[in-house]
Amino acid sequence: MQLSWISLGDPDKVRMDDTGRSVAYFCRKAPIKVNADLIAELKEAAVRLGDGNVRLCLHESPESAFHEMINLEHKGKFYRPHKHELKGESYHIIEGSMGAFIFDEDGRVVDANVLEPHNNFLYRVDADMYHAVMPLTDVLIYHESKPGPFLRQGDSIFPSWAPDGNDPSEAQAYTAGLLGYLDP
Repeated sequence: MQLSWISLGDPDKVRMDDTGRSVAYFCRKAPIKVNADLIAELKEAAVRLGDGNVRLCLHESPESAFHEMINLEHKGKFYRPHKHELKGESYHIIEGSMGAFIFDEDGRVVDANVLEPHNNFLYRVDADMYHAVMPLTDVLIYHESKPGPFLRQGDSIFPSWAPDGNDPSEAQAYTAGLLGYLDP
């Protein structure tokens, strides 16, 4: 028997929450083992949910002091630049590739990287640093870690110099401009 084994369909180990930006599965208790089978379940859940983004939260709730998530995101959606006043975060790529961008206070790109499992696979963003990430492959899976708790209001600070995503053509043009900063 393995205490660390979990399945998204096991209500004793995981609870689903569909009230956020994406569907989240929260682990009810540790230890937690993430393996290829669990990643396959996450992919199946995304398909079952209409190919939306989905995340597995290794922490119990949004109120937890430390957040670790396995995020599955799709290419073609708009991921708005933002910062967290008091929280840094790290991204560790599991599958696919991601563009990661850092901006100065005026919206100029000061760092741009392609992250992928076998090359640049880990990226750290400090607190109070404008950043954005975007899937470069149809499906991107990555491990994200940062301090909690999640504060609905004020957790993310959005700049006035970037689109808010309400105008799809404006968001698409902005995203296309960011892609120009990435090395081929």
